[in-house]
Amino acid sequence: MNLSRDLAQTREFFTSRAEGWEDRHPDDDVLFSWAVEQLRLSPGDAAIDAGCGSGRALVPLRAAVGPQGAVLGIDATPAMLLEAARLGRQSISVCAVGDVGRLPVRDNCVAGILAAGLLPHLPDPVGALREMSRVARPGARLGVFHPIGRLALAARHQSRGAHAHDMNIDPHRIGPLLAEGGWTLEHLDDADDHYLALGVRNG
Repeated sequence: MNLSRDLAQTREFFTSRAEGWEDRHPDDDVLFSWAVEQLRLSPGDAAIDAGCGSGRALVPLRAAVGPQGAVLGIDATPAMLLEAARLGRQSISVCAVGDVGRLPVRDNCVAGILAAGLLPHLPDPVGALREMSRVARPGARLGVFHPIGRLALAARHQSRGAHAHDMNIDPHRIGPLLAEGGWTLEHLDDADDHYLALGVRNG
């Protein structure tokens, strides 16, 4: 696979941090569950955790869609999916190494997508948002989420040498980005300790 510079740097960054990832962020479970609740999923729905990392959101996503629903976790870093497997997340979902810009999902079938910690690592956020719109059914909900405040996130990326596009989630930018990608910004929660931009799929 020929990796873009951004993807290669992102994979390098997360590979070295994958083992024990959740141990270093032990208080995020409540916020992840809250973010999943905002997707308003129903039993039997299909949902995607885009950029799933260690799969922290897969647990509340599975609870929301129930045993008859479908949950896909996709991430570009194999080491993060190994960590997800170690934590037992592959027993409750399908987890795959892949590119959120080329989702292995048919058109118009997904009810909700959580993109946690994803957009700042995308050089082409509009392309990824359009791909997520492709697989989403009309009225589906997308949560662009971070279990940390936007400014604190940017400072963390800078201190750790992460290659990030933090302006992708700027309050003045996220609405137009979502619109270009086929989504309407319904709500923006730009808090000191978390970030959630909630989009609804157009059409």
